[in-house]
Amino acid sequence: MVEPIFITPYFLDYVLPLVLVFTLIFAILQKTQLLGEDKKQIDALVGLVVGLILIAFPGPRSIVVLLMPFLAVSAVILLVFMLLYGFIANAKD
Repeated sequence: MVEPIFITPYFLDYVLPLVLVFTLIFAILQKTQLLGEDKKQIDALVGLVVGLILIAFPGPRSIVVLLMPFLAVSAVILLVFMLLYGFIANAKD
């Protein structure tokens, strides 16, 4: 029987950590504008390089893989908290 692509070891150990680290680095660089304003290409390149460096070394990669379930649960809790806060503290004009 064919194994679904989303639970293959290569996807879980290489693709997901790369996407996670790339997204986090890119978002931080975009928010802080550390490399300058309107530098999305440079921010994306730096995020990609950091993500590739991460998956090249097994130690940091295994730490990220072990923390991914905790990050997913905490992201859901944060999203629910932000939704509830948005409903409760709605700014009235």
